[in-house]
Amino acid sequence: MLIGISRPMSEPPYPTPDVDMGLIGQAAEQIGFSWISYGHHTVRPLEEAIVGPHSRGVPLFQDQMVGFARATALTSTLEVGGMCIVPMHHPVTLAKTVASIDQYSGGRLVLGIGTGGASRQEIEASGGRWDRRWAYTREAVEIMKGLWREERFEYEGEFFTIPPVLCRPAPARRPHPPLLLGGFTDKVLQRAAEWADGWYPAYLGDENLAAGPDNVRDGRRKMEQYADQVGREETTFQIAAILVGNVTKDVVRRFEDAGTDRVAIMLPDVASVEEARLAMEHIADEVL
Repeated sequence: MLIGISRPMSEPPYPTPDVDMGLIGQAAEQIGFSWISYGHHTVRPLEEAIVGPHSRGVPLFQDQMVGFARATALTSTLEVGGMCIVPMHHPVTLAKTVASIDQYSGGRLVLGIGTGGASRQEIEASGGRWDRRWAYTREAVEIMKGLWREERFEYEGEFFTIPPVLCRPAPARRPHPPLLLGGFTDKVLQRAAEWADGWYPAYLGDENLAAGPDNVRDGRRKMEQYADQVGREETTFQIAAILVGNVTKDVVRRFEDAGTDRVAIMLPDVASVEEARLAMEHIADEVL
């Protein structure tokens, strides 16, 4: 199992300043971690009640794809991943960016697929459709897969019409980087079984760490069942989990035994790369 680091949750006042995840990734690789997870948000709505873990305000993250590119440029083996809120992207430009980063890095990108349930205004300000965000996301994924795989691709859908085109470079990892769906519901697991490559859950807080391995084991079983129901032959799904709280070697082992392929342990709030390095060294002492 791959063990990595996740950026802090970054509630206000963080990330002001937002810590350079490229330099954090460089330090993480030097310390011995295998990957980093980097979140995605665009704008912080100022007059909307936000739900979920960002209830005190949508984080002011640096651009996710820029972070991926910088982290892989400053490292040689470190993989990058994170939940991408697809309704805030156009699939053609996202396909191009993801393929370019994966190509330049030699296949070190894992793409989380999310729909951004925290804020309607953030999605709509970024050009997406809140009311049809899952339908938009599935169509976007179909388009990206086609652009990555095919020499001649065209598409006619609810949201996008694309004439015959070729998009290159292709990703280094073929047929494309792993696409892992974020969320906790059975519907998410069903979607993952039908058109993705796995699942990207996050467990926030010590109380969820205890139940997390059982949830992973149950989630993998359900994805395999759903895959059988739709006749999908490939059922080797990846599971990546973000862990927060008192994470020890025993916790990591229990997630591994449950079928988790990779975990990312969330950093505490840090205001500098040096603070991040000290935090990562402490985490490494506990889990590596």
